[in-house]
Amino acid sequence: MDSYLNIVSLALAIAALVPVLLPSSRVRFWTITAALISGLILITTYQMYKNYEMQKEVVAVEEEIWSLLTDHEKGLTFEQIYNGLYHRSLTAANQAIDTMVKNKKIFQEMSEVSDPTGNKYVLRKFFRRFGD
Repeated sequence: MDSYLNIVSLALAIAALVPVLLPSSRVRFWTITAALISGLILITTYQMYKNYEMQKEVVAVEEEIWSLLTDHEKGLTFEQIYNGLYHRSLTAANQAIDTMVKNKKIFQEMSEVSDPTGNKYVLRKFFRRFGD
């Protein structure tokens, strides 16, 4: 949220330059137009940068997951994978695991476990096949 407020203030600062650069009878119109256009451009650029950074982080997390699953042949749960990651981003870890399962780089098996009180939980375990 703070980044978006900084973007809006930068767009307003750009709009404040319009009366100096374009002295005309319709200064208010051009000031508002410059604020809107610069705000749209800045927010679009910021969103593109955030998406690029997230894709970079997902690729890094995929490589880490691959190396973790290489070290543990019997598979790991999501919590074990997340605890072993250097890049601690829950959204990147979820997205990386989902794409790796969808692309069949890693496989998952689901099993049912119960706690001492009798509650049953579904446990997803991720693994990679060796020898393929």
